[in-house]
Amino acid sequence: MFWYNQKILKHCKKKQFKIKFALSDSMRVVVIGPIVPFRGGIAHSNTTLCKNLAKNNELLAISFKRLFPRILYPGRFQKEIGEAPKEFKTEFIIDSINPLNWSKVVKRINEFGADVVVFQWWTTFLAPCYWFIARRLKKKCKISVICQNVLPHEKSSMHLMLTKIFFGQVDNFITLSKAEENTLKAVMPNARIKTIVEPTYEEIIGAKRLQKSVARKKLGIKHKKVLLFFGFVRPYKGLRYLLEAMPIFLKKHDCLVIIAGEFWEPKEKYIEIIERFGIKKNVLIVDRYIPNEDVALYFSSADAIVLPYVSSTESGIIQLAYGYNLPIITTDAGGNTDYVDDKKTGLIVEPCNSKALANAINYFYDKRLEAKFRKAMKEKRKIFEWNKEKEKAVLGM
Repeated sequence: MFWYNQKILKHCKKKQFKIKFALSDSMRVVVIGPIVPFRGGIAHSNTTLCKNLAKNNELLAISFKRLFPRILYPGRFQKEIGEAPKEFKTEFIIDSINPLNWSKVVKRINEFGADVVVFQWWTTFLAPCYWFIARRLKKKCKISVICQNVLPHEKSSMHLMLTKIFFGQVDNFITLSKAEENTLKAVMPNARIKTIVEPTYEEIIGAKRLQKSVARKKLGIKHKKVLLFFGFVRPYKGLRYLLEAMPIFLKKHDCLVIIAGEFWEPKEKYIEIIERFGIKKNVLIVDRYIPNEDVALYFSSADAIVLPYVSSTESGIIQLAYGYNLPIITTDAGGNTDYVDDKKTGLIVEPCNSKALANAINYFYDKRLEAKFRKAMKEKRKIFEWNKEKEKAVLGM
C-alpha cells in the first residue's frame, strides 16, 4: 500500500500544474519578454499583461539584461530612463545571445516553481534562446506563447524554420487578431489557439487625454485640422502612401500631418517626397521615440490617427487609439481592421493606394465624422477590458 501511495504522489507531483488548474484560481506564472522601461509596443503589451495576471496569480516577469546586440538594433536606444513597475516582481536576467546564460534562466524558473511559462513572441532572433528554455521546462510546466507576430514582416524560409522549431515546444498559443490566427494555423495546423482582444495601454502610459486646444498649444500647432502618424517609421507602415496622398486632400482641407516616431530607415527618402510635393508646411516631423509622458500630447492634438500600413499583424497603435478615443483611418492590412468598424469607429481603405487614402481623409472631414466616431469608440472600448476568459486563455485553462 505504501508503494502504491508513493506512486500516486509521484504522479501527482509530475502533473501538479494540472491539479492546480482544477483546484485553484491562483497560479505561479512566469512571463518572459521585454518589460518597461524597454521601449515600444511589445514592452507596453507585455507589461500590461503582467499587471493583469498579477492581480490573481503569483507572477514573476523575466526580462532581458541584453535583448538585441547594438549592431542589430536600428533604433537609438532600447530602453527609456525609468524603473520596472512595482505591481509585480521583475528580474532582468536573460542574455539573448549567450547560451551559457540560458541554463541559469531555466534554474531560476524551476526555483520559482512555475505552473505556466508565458513567452512573448515577435521575432525569430529569440528562437534559439526561447527553444532552449522551453524544451527544458516542458515536462514541469505548461508553455504558452502570445504571438505578437507569428512571422516577421520580412518573410523568408529561415524565419519559418526558426518559428516552427520553437513552436514545437509550445502547448498553448494566443493570437491577438484573426489574421495572425490564420497565419498560425498555416504554420502549425494542429496548434491549440485562442484569439483574444488585447487591453488598451492606459495603465502603462499613465497620461490622460488633454483638451485638443491645450495639446495643440503645447506643440505649437496652429492648424485647425490635424492627423497623426505614430510609432517607429518602418517600410511596412506605408508612410510614403500618406505623404503621397497629401497633395490630393490638401486641395480641400488645410491639414497638418504629425509624424511622431523614430525613423528606423533613412529619413531622407521621406524628406524628398515632402519637398517634391511642396507640402513641408503641412508636415511636422518629430524624429524621436515618444516617451510615455508625451504620448497623450500627440493623441490629444489629433482629429484622427492614420495607419497607412502595407502589411500588419496586430498593431498596438489600435490599443492606444481606443485608449485616447481617437478615430482611426487604416488600410485593410492584417489585423488592423479587426477592431475598426468601417464608417462607425473609423475608415478602412485598401493598402498601397494613396488616392483611396486621400479620399477617405476627405470623406472624414467632409462628413464631419470625428464626433460620431469618438462616440462609437467609447461604446466599443469594453471589448478591450481584461477579464477571466482572457486570463484563462493565456494560462491555457
